[in-house]
Amino acid sequence: MSIIESDWKKFKELHKLALDRFCLGVLADAKTIAQHDALSAHARYRMLYRLMHDRDKDIVRTFDHYSRSSALIALRLMVKHDLLTDAELSVLSEAAREEIADVVRQPYELEWVEEIVRQD
Repeated sequence: MSIIESDWKKFKELHKLALDRFCLGVLADAKTIAQHDALSAHARYRMLYRLMHDRDKDIVRTFDHYSRSSALIALRLMVKHDLLTDAELSVLSEAAREEIADVVRQPYELEWVEEIVRQD
């Protein structure tokens, strides 16, 4: 379903904002992992690798399909990943807001690895 022209113009700004917020979140999580000295360097490396792999899938799904016909799907994913506030979304038409109203926000949370230390 394509969005109306006025929503498309607003979507472009929301897209920029959400992409920046997504990237800042990944960088913050990477810093948190890298500085977690309770884990070995190898465990932190594995966590960073998994973080980048998982988030890379999400960034492609959410931001790479940039067209009026895919804007609502992208908006739904942006809301799901808690990248836009309700106030920011309020600039959209009522019809567009209704299309994304049922999305459940699921902000990212780090999943810490349980480190297994082999004793050879």
